[in-house]
Order: sequence, then structure tokens, then C-alpha cells
Amino acid sequence: MVGQAGPSEGDVEYAQLVAELAAFRSGPLRGQPSNRALAEAVKVSPTTVGDWLCAARFPQQVDLLLALVHAVRGKAVDARLAEDTAVVRLLDEGRWRRAYRAEAARRAAGTSRAVKAAQGRTALGEMRPGRPLSEVTDPFHLEVHHAIGSPVAGLPPLPAYVPREHDHELADLVTTAISGSSRIAVLVGGSSTGKTRACWEVLDLLREQREPWRLWHPIDPTLPVLAELAHVAPYTVIWLNEAQNYLLAPDQHGEPLAAGLRNLLSAPERAPVLVLATLWPKYWDTLTTRAEPDRHPHARELLDGHKIKVPDAFTAVDLARLTDDTDRDPRLSEAAQHARDGQITQYLAGVPALMDRYEEAPPATKALIHAAMDARRLGAGPKLPLDLLADAAPGYLTDLEWDRTDGDWLLHALEYVSTACKGIPGILTRCHTGAPRNQRRRRDQRAGPGPGAGQGLLYRLADYLDQHGQRSRADLIPPIDFWTATAAHARPADLYVLAHAAQDRGLDRDAAQLLKRATAHGDSRAAQALVRQLHVLYPDDHRPGQWAVAHIALDDPRVAARLLDCLWQADADELVTSLAERAVSRVPLDHPEAVSELLNKLLEMGAHEQSLTLLARDPATHVDLNNPIAVAFLLKSLQRAGAEQQLTRLLARDPAARVCLDNLRTVAALLRALRGIGADEQVTSLAERVAAHAPFEDAPTLAHLLETLQEVGAREQAVALLARDPATHLVVDDLYSAAFLLSVVRKIGVPEQVTSLAERAVASAACEDLRAVARLLVTLRRVGAHEQAAALMARDPARHASLDDTEAVALLLNTLRRAGADEQLTRLLARDPAAHACLGDPRAVALLLENLRRAGADEQLTRLLARDPAAHACLGDPRAVALLLESLREAGADEQVAVLLARDPATHVALGNPLGVAYLLNSLWRVGAGQQVAVLLARDPATNIAIGRDNIMGFVLNTLRKVGARDQIARLAERLPAAGQFTHFIGISDHQERFRFGREADGGPAAPWSWDDLE
Repeated sequence: MVGQAGPSEGDVEYAQLVAELAAFRSGPLRGQPSNRALAEAVKVSPTTVGDWLCAARFPQQVDLLLALVHAVRGKAVDARLAEDTAVVRLLDEGRWRRAYRAEAARRAAGTSRAVKAAQGRTALGEMRPGRPLSEVTDPFHLEVHHAIGSPVAGLPPLPAYVPREHDHELADLVTTAISGSSRIAVLVGGSSTGKTRACWEVLDLLREQREPWRLWHPIDPTLPVLAELAHVAPYTVIWLNEAQNYLLAPDQHGEPLAAGLRNLLSAPERAPVLVLATLWPKYWDTLTTRAEPDRHPHARELLDGHKIKVPDAFTAVDLARLTDDTDRDPRLSEAAQHARDGQITQYLAGVPALMDRYEEAPPATKALIHAAMDARRLGAGPKLPLDLLADAAPGYLTDLEWDRTDGDWLLHALEYVSTACKGIPGILTRCHTGAPRNQRRRRDQRAGPGPGAGQGLLYRLADYLDQHGQRSRADLIPPIDFWTATAAHARPADLYVLAHAAQDRGLDRDAAQLLKRATAHGDSRAAQALVRQLHVLYPDDHRPGQWAVAHIALDDPRVAARLLDCLWQADADELVTSLAERAVSRVPLDHPEAVSELLNKLLEMGAHEQSLTLLARDPATHVDLNNPIAVAFLLKSLQRAGAEQQLTRLLARDPAARVCLDNLRTVAALLRALRGIGADEQVTSLAERVAAHAPFEDAPTLAHLLETLQEVGAREQAVALLARDPATHLVVDDLYSAAFLLSVVRKIGVPEQVTSLAERAVASAACEDLRAVARLLVTLRRVGAHEQAAALMARDPARHASLDDTEAVALLLNTLRRAGADEQLTRLLARDPAAHACLGDPRAVALLLENLRRAGADEQLTRLLARDPAAHACLGDPRAVALLLESLREAGADEQVAVLLARDPATHVALGNPLGVAYLLNSLWRVGAGQQVAVLLARDPATNIAIGRDNIMGFVLNTLRKVGARDQIARLAERLPAAGQFTHFIGISDHQERFRFGREADGGPAAPWSWDDLE
């Protein structure tokens, strides 16, 4: 029977050819040509190309298949791989014709498409990351917490599940993915709140689908996850439990991985892909908060807007639902009876028992746990070497405790911490260090030792105790033994981040030792930091530079450029010359952005001879032309170097015809670079490609591209792009972006597109979002879309404003005033917002006062002040009280200022927020409320505030100086080093001189040390 026969030789030939072609493109060709480029060559859609390459569909004409193979051959020629024997065999057209005919004959013989798709997926299974979801049956392999035990026999491994609000939100997102759109969900909550369990439960929705899904769980973030990402196929779940281990990886892979995930999620030809990630709130803040320098831009863009909050406790509704299910599972009944404050999931995960074990641990055992807590909170990865913990632990004991510790203390401690608590794993769990289980390898992956090989025993700290340590030990600096143990035993990937933790706490000698060892392992970041640190102390000692140069591999031009800069700044001229000569003759030339950085650094240092040597290696011929922004950087660098011959060669390779158009912002950067060097033909060629083929991604990106086309003199192409009627294709759900695009289209001068876009924006405008409506109204009038502006005004947006939201009303007043929407402003004021203001919210009242004053609404201002807001404001939030105090002062409401001060806000405000306390101190000082300043300082905010980011603490210290609070500055200074704020500590009093060589862990100044003291 046909249905029972095994695959024929021809069948294997076709599936294997497809698999090999896809692997060749993803591997040696680095993902080129892209699906979009192949689609242009074959004249089909990118989705069709993607389906062909994962065997989901079969080309209906052999000529289309051969055109695709021919396009891949073109890239192979460019990469100088076309003459390789294996590549010649892979791209042999005769072989493809024979395989195609055999496949077509089988299909004509009656093999069903469903059976054929299943066979194709099986043949391609080895090159696709992950496993079929049907084979993923063990939740604990995906790091779902074990549950407490029960004397009742026959219970399933996990307790019955009680869905909560976040589960419904997650299910809605997964349903969207099932419909064919790629999505990411980031569940954010504390340890043991049910994040991973929620992700596990939602997989049931995917298991029910006709199209089989796969699940890929990159078990160890140190593996080449980024390389595997290129092989992820549609219908794949990417499981990133504790996503900080991937996105905050200490080996600099976090940002490239985030960028890769963004590209994957935005590629329609690879949809649907579902990313399920979990994060603690602390790591969510780190990855999504913009800071200077901006270390996580790609991670922030990846995560922003995709947060699903998982609460710490069950609500009353959740508890009622739990009670209904207690008969099904005695573990739920136990949790319902004994869990405190609704923390059901924590109880089920054994947290109370775990905490009891921790609190009752003997001194030496607790010291081992504290060493693990400190290692994790200071940046070490989740797998902790036992040698590190064992050597660090004695430093946590008092002399008396150490004297009473017997020689078998480590054996007893390990037995204690690894003992299960109520059926769940213990405080420390031993990690397996071999190769990951059940993970397929592609042929291009070489076998080798698994991660952790050769590092001795590794242990993992229980998640909840990890989080507990982050909070409870935040103000403590580990003892000297901890730092010497980390320098001797920490995993190489952790050394650099631990060195930073030491330096942030003033432990300069320990930091240098960690950096020296990290440099020995080839960490280029550590090498740079080591040179900089020692140069400050000993400008004439170039041995750190020699160490760095001796241990850093020159396999990346950027590494060479940055180390050269450090050595140059350190006046190590001989080392600069030596490294420059080695670098220019050895670095690879395939990454144009990296080559550009090295060339720029050579030019900046005046290393003309070395720059000529680099240029003589002909980088213009070797660099990959796929990335537009990288090509743009190289063009600028070559122009700066006056390398006309290299510019000519690079342009002769026709980058305008070959760069990928997937990211239009980088394409815009290349257009500007081409214009800057006068390559007008390339500008025109690239602009024409953009006009004909650029995808309509979103309004801001399209507006940026159109602006660039206008700037580089490609107005004709901008008009051609607009002739494709993007206004019809774009989703105009962001009125701010629509307004920006309208302005750009108006400048280009395509009135019909202005009209079309204006009509769509007005039609989709939600009058409840009055700030966006006001912005759109201003833009409509500016671009001459008066008819559409009138249509928007006819909907009377001011009538839709809810006067119950005082802050929103205040911000709307400001927007309408700035937009010149006088009619709408009058209507809003006529509704008497002053009478509806919530007087208990001091921030909202402050904003309303300010904007009524700016709008000249004196009558409303008087009515609001007559309601005595100072007497009704809640006094808990110091920043909100400060805002109200300032607004009352600026409004000239001196009586209200007096009323507010008479309520003694300095006594009532919370002291946890450092920024809020500083704002209130400033405001009290400005209004001359010296007594209130004294009351607030007497409450000792320096001891009670939570120490925040660098810029916040700088503001707090400046405020304390302004109000003359010297004792508070001294008390805050005592806390700064342990919180990683040594840079502020060193700027206080005589600390710069006293702590020239850093601090010791006990707080005293470090004795002088030098390179000779480092091991």
C-alpha cells in the first residue's frame, strides 16, 4: 500500500536537497539571500519562498525552483564558495530537475499533501531547533517549579491549575499566534508567582491545533543561541524562562539575541513564531528603562508593550475559584488553609518550608547560602561553582563560629542545602554539566564538551532565595574571602560582571584581579577596563597593556579598535604600534561596520602606515553587503581616509542593488551615506529599489524613509513610493505617528496621499484619546486638510473627555492650548473641570492648577482654589506634595501654601523614594519652609531611602548640600558603596585622596597595591 511504504530514494533526495540548501543559506551564506531577495528573483511572495524552504509547499513550476537555486548560487559566487565541491553538487541544476520530477510524479500518484507535509517536516527536523510539542511532556524540563508533596497517592506531578486574569491575557495572545501572527509574551512577576506554570498551561492551546508546533528551549544561554535563531521555522515556540539569563548575558550576546528575536518576530515569511519569556520585576526594569549609556536598546524594543503582569497573590475572586477546586487536589486545600496573604503559588512551590530551612541553617551552612546569594545578586550566572562557594563561606563566619566548625562542615552543609523540602528541590540543587539532553545537532555543529565541562561541580540557588537575597542583602558587601574565591573559581563568563560589581563598591584591587583573569580568558571588555584602571594609578606601568595585548584574539576588528584606544589613551605608544601592526594584517574583513571602526581609530591616532596596510588588504572586496547601516559606516570611513580606490571598488560591487531592504531605517542611513560621498547613481538605484519594493512597515518608519528620500534629492522616487498608496495599506491606529507622516507627505507634495491619509486618520481617531486627537488636529490644519479637520471637530472631542480623570483633563488642557484649538478648549472649560477635580490626588491637582493658569482660565483657577485643595490632598507621596506646593506657589495662592505647610507634610510623607524626598526638600527650601525642611531631615531620610540609579543619587546629594544637611550626606555616604554607588562616595569630603586605592570590604581605605600584587 502506498500509505504504508517507506520513503523512496527520490523522496529522500528532494527533502534532503531542500534541507541542505536552507542550511547552506543560513550557515556559510549568513542568511543570504533573504526570503525577500529570493522572492524578488523568483517573482513570488517572501511567504511562498519561506514555505518552499521548509517544505510546507511544493513549487508548481520547475523553472521557479531553478531560479531560486540560481539566486543562491549568485551569493555563493560573491562569498567565493561556488567552486567548493560540496557546493557545486548542492547547486547542480540537473540534480534539482531530477529530484523535482520524482517529487511531482509521487504527488501525481496520489500522495496526500498532508502526508507529504509531515514527511517534509520529518526530513527537516534535524535542522530546526527544538522538538515537536507532542514530545514535550515533562513540565520540570521547562523549569516549572516542583510542588509540595502530599500523603495522598496517585496525584499528578502538578496541582490542579486555577486560571487567573493574566492567564486569560496570555491565552488571547497565543490565539493571535495560532491565527498566523508572530507574538511575544513577557510574564513579569516575583519568584514562585506562577509565571512559568502559566506558560506551560497555555501550551495546551497549541497542542490542539492541526498544524503541529515545535518548542525550542535553549537550555544554556552560553550556547550559540543566536546562530540557532536563524534556523527557527514557523510554528515554533521559543521558551525563554528567566529571560534575563539570555538578554543580560555577561558575554555580550544579549543585545544581538534581542535584535535577532526582533527580526524574527517582524518577518512575515517566518510567522507564526511565539516567544514565551519570564522575568522578575527587577530585570524588567533593567532591560526596559532607558539609561546613559543605553546598554539595552534592542531588548527594550523587544520587550516594551508585551508585559503581562503576574501578581504576587491571589485576589478574592481567585481564592473563591481555588476553594471550588480544593476537592480535586489536597495540595490546593492545604495551600488555601495555610498560605498567607493570598500567596498560594508560593506556598505550593514550598516557599515557607524553604525559608524555614534557610532561617534555621547552622552558621557554616548559612554562610554557604549567603555566598551563593551574593554571587547571584552581584551578577554571576545561575550555575555556581561549588569551589567558589566553599572557599568563600568561611569569610562569612565570626572567629568563634569558624573555631566551632569541624573539618566535615562542607559535607554536612551540602547535605542540608540539597535536601528536598516538602517534595520540592532544596536550597541548592546540583546542576548537570554535560551536553544538553534531547537537543538535536545539525551537521554544521561540531561535537565538543558541554557547557560547564572542566569546571567542577555546579549548584543552582533556589529562585525564591535568590530573590530574597537580592532584597535582604542589598546593603552588604561580601567579605574578602568571597572576592578571592570568585577570582579563583568563577566561571569565565561571569568574571567581567563580577569585576564591575567589585569596582562599583570601591574594591579596586579585587576588581583588577577579576579583570586580569577575565582578560586571560580572552574577554576584550575586561582587557580595556584593566588597562584604564591601572593607568589611573600607575601611568608609567604598561604591563597591564602588555597582558591585554598578549591574551586578546584579533578575530574582530572592533575588539582591536577599542583596545587600541585604551592603549593610546594610556600613552603606551610601543604597544599601540605593535597591536596596530598585528591587527591590520590579521583581522577578518567581512564585517564592514567593524572594519570601519578600526579604520576610524587608526586615522584618529595618526597611524597612517597601518591604515594603508589595512586598506591594501582590499576590504571593499571582502565585506558583506547585506547590512545597509554597516555599508554606510564603511563608506564614510573610506571617504575620511581618502581611499578613493577602495570607494570605487566598493561602489563597483553595487551595494544599492544588493543590500537587504528589511530594515528601512538602516536603508535610509545608507542613502545618506551614498549622497555624502557623491555616489548619485547608487542613490538613484537604491531609491528606485526602495520605491518599488520597500515594505510598508509602520507610519514612523515610512515617514523617516520619505524624509530621507527628499533630503538626498530622490523626490521622484519618493513620489513613486507614495504612488503605491501606502495610506491604504498602513494601519493608522497611532494618531501621533499618522500626524508625523502627514507632515512629511505634505512636504513632498502629493496632495492625494495627504487627503487619503488624513481621511483614514480621522476615521480611526478615538475621541477618548484627546491628546492624540489634538496633535492630529494641529497637523491637519498645518498640511491644509481643512475638510478633514472640520470632520474631526464635528465629532466634538472635548465632549468625550472624562472629567473624573483630573490628570488627563490637565494634560488635555495643555495639548489643546498648544494646538491652538481654542474652540475645543472653551468647550472643555465650560464643562467646569475645577468642580470635578479629585482633590485627594496632589499630583493631578498640581497639573490642573498649572494648566488652568497657562490657559488663562482664571475663573476655573479661582473655583479650584476655592475648594481648598491644600486641605484635602493626600500627603503620602513626597513628589506629588512637592508638585502641589510648587503649583500653588506659582499660582500666587499663598494662603493655600500656608494651609498645606500647616498640615505638616514633612512628618507624613513616605521616605522610600529618593527622588520624591529630594523634590520635596527642594520645594520646601524654595518656599522658605525651613522648619519643615528640619522636620523632614530629622526623620533621617538618608537611612530610609532606597538607593537608586547614579543620576538620582547625584540629585539627592546635591539637594542635601543645598539645604546644608551635612550629617545626612555623611550617613548616605556610608550606604553608597554597598549599593554600588562608589562614584558618588568618592566625591564626598576627602574621599578622593583617602580612597585612592579603593576600599576594603570592611569599609576602610585599601593599602597601596600594584600590578605586582595581582596573581
